[in-house]
Amino acid sequence: MAPEIAIVGGGPAGLALAGLLEQNGIDYLVYERSAADTPPRGGCLDIHRSSGQIVLKEAGCFEEFKKYARGGDATVHWVWDHQGNKLFAFGEGRDSPEIDRNQLKRVLMSSIPENKIRWSADVRSSSRDDQGQIVLSLADGTTASGFKLVVGADGVRSKIRHLVTSVEPVYSDILFLALFILPSNAYHATLEQIAGQGPMVVLGKAKMIWIQRQGDGHYRLDFGWIGPQTFPADENFKLDDEDAVKEFLLQENYFGGHTKEIHDMIRAATGPFWSWPLYHFPSEDLNWASAPGVALIGDAAHTTPPFVGDGVNCAMRDSLILSQKLREFGITTQAVAEYEKEMFPYAADVISRSVAAGKLLFEWDSPKSFVQMMASDRPLVKFELDY
Repeated sequence: MAPEIAIVGGGPAGLALAGLLEQNGIDYLVYERSAADTPPRGGCLDIHRSSGQIVLKEAGCFEEFKKYARGGDATVHWVWDHQGNKLFAFGEGRDSPEIDRNQLKRVLMSSIPENKIRWSADVRSSSRDDQGQIVLSLADGTTASGFKLVVGADGVRSKIRHLVTSVEPVYSDILFLALFILPSNAYHATLEQIAGQGPMVVLGKAKMIWIQRQGDGHYRLDFGWIGPQTFPADENFKLDDEDAVKEFLLQENYFGGHTKEIHDMIRAATGPFWSWPLYHFPSEDLNWASAPGVALIGDAAHTTPPFVGDGVNCAMRDSLILSQKLREFGITTQAVAEYEKEMFPYAADVISRSVAAGKLLFEWDSPKSFVQMMASDRPLVKFELDY
Protein backbone atom coordinates (compact mmCIF):
# COMPACT_ATOMS: atom_id res chain seq x y z
CA MET A 1 0.00 0.00 0.00
CA ALA A 2 1.35 3.41 -0.98
CA PRO A 3 2.12 5.96 1.74
CA GLU A 4 -0.16 8.98 1.92
CA ILE A 5 2.56 11.43 0.82
CA ALA A 6 5.46 11.02 -1.61
CA ILE A 7 8.29 13.52 -1.22
CA VAL A 8 10.37 13.66 -4.40
CA GLY A 9 13.81 14.96 -3.47
CA GLY A 10 15.94 14.48 -0.37
CA GLY A 11 17.59 17.88 -0.12
CA PRO A 12 17.08 20.24 2.85
CA ALA A 13 13.45 21.01 1.96
CA GLY A 14 12.45 17.39 1.36
CA LEU A 15 14.19 16.01 4.44
CA ALA A 16 12.87 18.85 6.59
CA LEU A 17 9.33 18.06 5.46
CA ALA A 18 9.90 14.37 6.19
CA GLY A 19 11.06 15.16 9.72
CA LEU A 20 8.07 17.42 10.33
CA LEU A 21 5.60 14.86 8.99
CA GLU A 22 7.24 12.25 11.22
CA GLN A 23 6.64 14.46 14.24
CA ASN A 24 3.00 14.92 13.18
CA GLY A 25 2.35 11.22 12.59
CA ILE A 26 1.60 11.66 8.88
CA ASP A 27 2.61 8.79 6.56
CA TYR A 28 5.19 9.59 3.85
CA LEU A 29 8.07 8.25 1.78
CA VAL A 30 11.04 10.18 0.39
CA TYR A 31 12.39 9.37 -3.07
CA GLU A 32 15.99 10.58 -3.45
CA ARG A 33 18.04 9.91 -6.59
CA SER A 34 21.46 9.91 -4.87
CA ALA A 35 22.83 7.19 -2.62
CA ALA A 36 22.64 7.59 1.15
CA ASP A 37 26.38 8.18 1.43
CA THR A 38 26.64 10.64 -1.47
CA PRO A 39 27.63 14.07 -0.09
CA PRO A 40 25.48 16.97 -1.37
CA ARG A 41 27.13 19.33 -3.79
CA GLY A 42 27.70 22.94 -2.80
CA GLY A 43 29.16 25.09 -0.07
CA CYS A 44 28.07 25.46 3.52
CA LEU A 45 24.79 27.08 4.56
CA ASP A 46 23.77 29.59 7.21
CA ILE A 47 20.67 28.56 9.16
CA HIS A 48 18.66 31.53 10.40
CA ARG A 49 17.19 31.78 13.85
CA SER A 50 13.94 33.20 12.44
CA SER A 51 13.30 30.42 9.91
CA GLY A 52 15.60 27.43 9.44
CA GLN A 53 16.30 26.95 13.14
CA ILE A 54 12.57 26.96 13.92
CA VAL A 55 12.14 24.12 11.41
CA LEU A 56 14.93 22.09 13.03
CA LYS A 57 13.33 22.54 16.43
CA GLU A 58 9.91 21.48 15.16
CA ALA A 59 11.45 18.46 13.41
CA GLY A 60 13.13 17.37 16.64
CA CYS A 61 16.75 17.64 15.46
CA PHE A 62 17.91 21.01 16.77
CA GLU A 63 20.15 19.48 19.43
CA GLU A 64 21.84 17.42 16.72
CA PHE A 65 22.28 20.60 14.67
CA LYS A 66 24.09 22.29 17.55
CA LYS A 67 26.82 19.61 17.36
CA TYR A 68 27.89 20.89 13.94
CA ALA A 69 26.80 24.55 13.84
CA ARG A 70 29.59 27.11 13.57
CA GLY A 71 28.80 30.53 15.02
CA GLY A 72 30.93 33.46 16.10
CA ASP A 73 33.53 34.50 13.53
CA ALA A 74 32.13 31.98 11.05
CA THR A 75 29.10 34.24 10.56
CA VAL A 76 31.04 37.46 9.91
CA HIS A 77 31.23 38.43 6.22
CA TRP A 78 34.18 40.61 5.21
CA VAL A 79 33.83 42.59 1.98
CA TRP A 80 36.97 43.41 -0.05
CA ASP A 81 37.47 45.20 -3.34
CA HIS A 82 39.40 43.64 -6.23
CA GLN A 83 42.51 45.66 -5.34
CA GLY A 84 42.82 43.95 -1.96
CA ASN A 85 41.28 46.61 0.28
CA LYS A 86 39.29 45.27 3.23
CA LEU A 87 36.21 47.50 3.35
CA PHE A 88 33.66 46.44 5.96
CA ALA A 89 32.06 43.50 7.71
CA PHE A 90 28.48 42.47 8.36
CA GLY A 91 26.81 39.66 10.27
CA GLU A 92 28.70 40.02 13.55
CA GLY A 93 26.63 38.75 16.46
CA ARG A 94 24.01 37.27 14.18
CA ASP A 95 22.42 33.97 15.25
CA SER A 96 22.81 32.35 11.86
CA PRO A 97 25.44 29.62 12.24
CA GLU A 98 27.11 27.92 9.30
CA ILE A 99 26.85 24.20 8.65
CA ASP A 100 28.14 22.02 5.83
CA ARG A 101 25.50 20.54 3.54
CA ASN A 102 26.49 16.99 4.39
CA GLN A 103 26.26 17.80 8.09
CA LEU A 104 22.80 19.32 7.62
CA LYS A 105 21.76 16.19 5.74
CA ARG A 106 22.96 14.09 8.69
CA VAL A 107 21.09 16.33 11.14
CA LEU A 108 17.80 16.08 9.25
CA MET A 109 18.15 12.32 8.76
CA SER A 110 18.48 11.89 12.52
CA SER A 111 14.74 12.57 12.86
CA ILE A 112 13.66 10.25 10.02
CA PRO A 113 13.41 6.43 10.24
CA GLU A 114 15.63 4.67 7.71
CA ASN A 115 12.70 2.93 6.03
CA LYS A 116 11.08 6.29 5.19
CA ILE A 117 13.73 7.18 2.59
CA ARG A 118 14.31 5.36 -0.69
CA TRP A 119 17.86 6.16 -1.72
CA SER A 120 19.05 5.79 -5.34
CA ALA A 121 15.42 6.22 -6.40
CA ASP A 122 15.65 8.56 -9.39
CA VAL A 123 12.24 9.92 -10.37
CA ARG A 124 12.62 10.67 -14.09
CA SER A 125 9.08 11.89 -14.83
CA SER A 126 5.58 12.32 -13.44
CA SER A 127 2.15 12.18 -15.05
CA ARG A 128 -1.52 11.71 -14.26
CA ASP A 129 -3.37 8.51 -15.09
CA ASP A 130 -6.98 8.24 -16.34
CA GLN A 131 -8.26 8.70 -12.78
CA GLY A 132 -6.18 11.82 -12.22
CA GLN A 133 -3.76 10.03 -9.88
CA ILE A 134 -0.12 11.08 -10.08
CA VAL A 135 2.25 8.37 -11.33
CA LEU A 136 5.98 8.58 -10.69
CA SER A 137 8.26 6.89 -13.23
CA LEU A 138 11.68 5.90 -11.91
CA ALA A 139 14.98 5.34 -13.69
CA ASP A 140 14.90 1.61 -12.90
CA GLY A 141 11.73 1.20 -14.97
CA THR A 142 9.32 0.94 -12.05
CA THR A 143 6.42 3.26 -11.29
CA ALA A 144 4.78 4.40 -8.06
CA SER A 145 1.30 5.81 -7.49
CA GLY A 146 -1.64 5.79 -5.11
CA PHE A 147 -0.49 8.82 -3.07
CA LYS A 148 -2.85 11.41 -1.67
CA LEU A 149 -0.17 14.05 -2.21
CA VAL A 150 3.08 14.25 -4.18
CA VAL A 151 5.48 16.96 -3.00
CA GLY A 152 8.08 18.16 -5.49
CA ALA A 153 11.22 18.94 -3.50
CA ASP A 154 13.51 18.09 -6.41
CA GLY A 155 15.11 21.42 -7.17
CA VAL A 156 15.60 23.62 -10.20
CA ARG A 157 15.05 20.79 -12.72
CA SER A 158 11.97 19.46 -10.93
CA LYS A 159 10.14 16.57 -12.57
CA ILE A 160 6.99 17.49 -10.62
CA ARG A 161 6.70 21.21 -11.41
CA HIS A 162 4.95 20.73 -14.77
CA LEU A 163 1.93 19.30 -12.94
CA VAL A 164 1.14 22.75 -11.53
CA THR A 165 2.73 25.28 -13.90
CA SER A 166 4.40 25.44 -17.31
CA VAL A 167 6.76 28.21 -16.16
CA GLU A 168 10.40 27.20 -15.76
CA PRO A 169 13.33 28.91 -14.00
CA VAL A 170 15.32 31.31 -16.18
CA TYR A 171 19.07 31.76 -16.38
CA SER A 172 20.29 34.70 -14.32
CA ASP A 173 23.23 35.44 -16.68
CA ILE A 174 25.65 34.71 -13.82
CA LEU A 175 27.79 31.64 -13.28
CA PHE A 176 30.33 30.57 -10.71
CA LEU A 177 33.31 28.27 -10.91
CA ALA A 178 34.26 26.41 -7.73
CA LEU A 179 37.90 25.74 -6.75
CA PHE A 180 39.34 24.34 -3.52
CA ILE A 181 42.22 24.82 -1.09
CA LEU A 182 42.54 21.71 1.09
CA PRO A 183 44.19 21.68 4.55
CA SER A 184 47.06 19.67 3.04
CA ASN A 185 47.72 22.43 0.51
CA ALA A 186 50.88 24.44 1.24
CA TYR A 187 48.92 27.63 0.58
CA HIS A 188 46.24 26.79 3.16
CA ALA A 189 47.93 28.59 6.08
CA THR A 190 48.31 31.74 3.99
CA LEU A 191 44.66 31.71 2.93
CA GLU A 192 43.63 31.12 6.54
CA GLN A 193 45.42 34.33 7.51
CA ILE A 194 43.68 36.26 4.72
CA ALA A 195 40.15 34.84 4.80
CA GLY A 196 39.77 33.71 8.41
CA GLN A 197 36.75 31.73 9.57
CA GLY A 198 33.87 33.55 7.88
CA PRO A 199 33.03 34.33 4.28
CA MET A 200 35.39 36.62 2.37
CA VAL A 201 33.59 38.46 -0.44
CA VAL A 202 35.68 40.13 -3.16
CA LEU A 203 33.87 42.55 -5.49
CA GLY A 204 34.76 44.70 -8.46
CA LYS A 205 35.12 44.77 -12.27
CA ALA A 206 31.72 43.01 -12.65
CA LYS A 207 33.12 39.97 -10.85
CA MET A 208 32.52 38.32 -7.51
CA ILE A 209 34.62 35.89 -5.46
CA TRP A 210 33.15 34.08 -2.47
CA ILE A 211 35.75 32.39 -0.25
CA GLN A 212 34.61 30.38 2.74
CA ARG A 213 36.11 27.90 5.17
CA GLN A 214 34.14 24.66 5.39
CA GLY A 215 33.58 22.46 8.42
CA ASP A 216 36.59 20.19 7.85
CA GLY A 217 38.90 23.18 7.40
CA HIS A 218 39.16 23.28 3.62
CA TYR A 219 38.33 26.45 1.70
CA ARG A 220 35.89 26.66 -1.17
CA LEU A 221 36.53 29.48 -3.64
CA ASP A 222 33.68 30.46 -5.96
CA PHE A 223 34.65 32.76 -8.84
CA GLY A 224 31.64 34.42 -10.46
CA TRP A 225 31.08 36.46 -13.60
CA ILE A 226 28.43 37.34 -16.17
CA GLY A 227 28.62 34.77 -18.94
CA PRO A 228 26.89 31.96 -20.85
CA GLN A 229 25.29 29.09 -18.96
CA THR A 230 27.02 26.68 -21.35
CA PHE A 231 30.51 27.45 -19.97
CA PRO A 232 33.01 26.00 -20.71
CA ALA A 233 31.53 24.55 -23.92
CA ASP A 234 32.49 27.68 -25.86
CA GLU A 235 36.06 27.63 -24.54
CA ASN A 236 38.89 25.49 -25.80
CA PHE A 237 39.29 23.42 -22.61
CA LYS A 238 37.45 21.17 -20.17
CA LEU A 239 37.09 21.60 -16.43
CA ASP A 240 39.30 18.60 -15.69
CA ASP A 241 42.23 20.46 -17.28
CA GLU A 242 43.27 22.39 -14.18
CA ASP A 243 46.08 24.33 -15.85
CA ALA A 244 43.76 25.50 -18.62
CA VAL A 245 41.10 26.56 -16.10
CA LYS A 246 43.63 28.61 -14.15
CA GLU A 247 44.99 30.18 -17.33
CA PHE A 248 41.43 31.16 -18.25
CA LEU A 249 40.73 32.72 -14.83
CA LEU A 250 43.99 34.66 -14.86
CA GLN A 251 43.13 36.45 -18.09
CA GLU A 252 42.97 40.22 -17.67
CA ASN A 253 39.26 40.42 -18.50
CA TYR A 254 38.43 37.81 -15.85
CA PHE A 255 40.47 37.81 -12.63
CA GLY A 256 43.90 38.78 -13.96
CA GLY A 257 43.10 42.39 -13.09
CA HIS A 258 42.64 41.53 -9.43
CA THR A 259 45.24 41.80 -6.69
CA LYS A 260 48.22 39.41 -6.52
CA GLU A 261 46.68 37.54 -3.57
CA ILE A 262 43.80 36.46 -5.82
CA HIS A 263 46.27 35.30 -8.47
CA ASP A 264 48.08 33.23 -5.83
CA MET A 265 44.80 31.63 -4.71
CA ILE A 266 43.96 30.63 -8.26
CA ARG A 267 47.40 29.14 -8.88
CA ALA A 268 47.33 27.20 -5.60
CA ALA A 269 43.79 25.86 -5.94
CA THR A 270 42.95 22.28 -6.84
CA GLY A 271 39.92 20.52 -8.27
CA PRO A 272 37.69 18.96 -9.01
CA PHE A 273 36.53 22.22 -10.60
CA TRP A 274 32.86 22.57 -11.47
CA SER A 275 30.68 25.31 -12.89
CA TRP A 276 27.51 26.57 -11.25
CA PRO A 277 25.14 28.57 -13.49
CA LEU A 278 22.51 30.46 -11.50
CA TYR A 279 18.79 30.35 -12.23
CA HIS A 280 15.73 31.98 -10.72
CA PHE A 281 12.00 31.46 -10.98
CA PRO A 282 10.22 34.56 -12.32
CA SER A 283 8.69 36.02 -9.16
CA GLU A 284 5.67 37.37 -11.07
CA ASP A 285 4.75 33.78 -11.99
CA LEU A 286 4.38 32.61 -8.40
CA ASN A 287 0.61 32.63 -8.74
CA TRP A 288 -0.54 29.28 -10.11
CA ALA A 289 -3.85 27.69 -9.19
CA SER A 290 -3.55 24.84 -6.71
CA ALA A 291 -3.47 21.46 -8.42
CA PRO A 292 -5.08 18.37 -6.86
CA GLY A 293 -2.64 16.01 -5.22
CA VAL A 294 0.57 17.99 -5.73
CA ALA A 295 2.64 20.68 -3.98
CA LEU A 296 6.03 22.25 -4.61
CA ILE A 297 8.61 23.33 -2.04
CA GLY A 298 12.10 24.81 -2.17
CA ASP A 299 13.82 25.35 -5.49
CA ALA A 300 11.17 23.27 -7.25
CA ALA A 301 8.72 26.05 -6.38
CA HIS A 302 10.92 29.15 -6.37
CA THR A 303 14.50 28.68 -7.56
CA THR A 304 16.46 31.53 -6.00
CA PRO A 305 19.96 33.01 -6.50
CA PRO A 306 22.09 32.93 -3.33
CA PHE A 307 22.79 36.64 -2.98
CA VAL A 308 20.74 37.42 0.14
CA GLY A 309 21.38 34.13 1.95
CA ASP A 310 17.71 33.15 2.26
CA GLY A 311 17.45 30.24 -0.19
CA VAL A 312 17.71 27.19 2.06
CA ASN A 313 15.91 28.95 4.90
CA CYS A 314 13.03 29.85 2.61
CA ALA A 315 12.92 26.22 1.41
CA MET A 316 12.83 24.86 4.96
CA ARG A 317 10.17 27.42 5.86
CA ASP A 318 8.07 25.98 3.00
CA SER A 319 8.28 22.59 4.67
CA LEU A 320 7.11 23.99 7.99
CA ILE A 321 4.17 25.91 6.53
CA LEU A 322 3.06 22.96 4.39
CA SER A 323 3.25 20.54 7.33
CA GLN A 324 1.19 22.93 9.46
CA LYS A 325 -1.50 23.23 6.79
CA LEU A 326 -1.62 19.45 6.31
CA ARG A 327 -2.09 19.03 10.04
CA GLU A 328 -4.83 21.67 10.08
CA PHE A 329 -6.76 20.77 6.90
CA GLY A 330 -5.73 17.17 6.27
CA ILE A 331 -4.10 15.94 3.09
CA THR A 332 -6.31 18.04 0.85
CA THR A 333 -6.12 20.57 -1.96
CA GLN A 334 -7.28 23.16 0.55
CA ALA A 335 -4.20 22.51 2.68
CA VAL A 336 -1.96 23.03 -0.34
CA ALA A 337 -3.84 26.19 -1.34
CA GLU A 338 -3.47 27.63 2.16
CA TYR A 339 0.25 26.81 2.08
CA GLU A 340 0.66 28.49 -1.30
CA LYS A 341 -1.04 31.67 -0.05
CA GLU A 342 1.80 32.05 2.44
CA MET A 343 4.58 30.71 0.22
CA PHE A 344 3.96 32.88 -2.86
CA PRO A 345 4.56 36.38 -1.40
CA TYR A 346 7.39 35.29 0.87
CA ALA A 347 9.28 33.49 -1.92
CA ALA A 348 8.60 36.29 -4.42
CA ASP A 349 10.20 38.75 -2.02
CA VAL A 350 13.28 36.52 -1.57
CA ILE A 351 13.68 36.11 -5.35
CA SER A 352 13.22 39.83 -6.03
CA ARG A 353 15.76 40.83 -3.40
CA SER A 354 18.22 38.18 -4.57
CA VAL A 355 18.03 39.25 -8.21
CA ALA A 356 18.40 42.92 -7.24
CA ALA A 357 21.39 42.15 -5.00
CA GLY A 358 23.01 40.18 -7.81
CA LYS A 359 22.81 43.20 -10.10
CA LEU A 360 24.57 45.34 -7.50
CA LEU A 361 27.24 42.76 -6.80
CA PHE A 362 28.14 42.43 -10.46
CA GLU A 363 28.29 46.11 -11.37
CA TRP A 364 31.63 47.26 -12.74
CA ASP A 365 32.27 49.62 -9.83
CA SER A 366 30.97 47.23 -7.19
CA PRO A 367 31.21 47.20 -4.20
CA LYS A 368 30.26 50.90 -4.26
CA SER A 369 26.53 50.37 -4.81
CA PHE A 370 26.46 47.30 -2.58
CA VAL A 371 28.03 49.22 0.29
CA GLN A 372 25.48 52.01 -0.14
CA MET A 373 22.64 49.50 -0.16
CA MET A 374 23.85 47.76 3.00
CA ALA A 375 24.14 51.14 4.76
CA SER A 376 20.64 52.23 3.70
CA ASP A 377 17.49 51.91 5.80
CA ARG A 378 16.18 49.22 3.38
CA PRO A 379 19.01 46.73 2.80
CA LEU A 380 18.27 43.82 0.47
CA VAL A 381 19.95 41.46 2.92
CA LYS A 382 17.50 41.17 5.81
CA PHE A 383 18.76 39.74 9.06
CA GLU A 384 17.29 41.90 11.77
CA LEU A 385 15.18 39.00 13.10
CA ASP A 386 18.28 36.84 13.64
CA TYR A 387 19.83 38.99 16.38
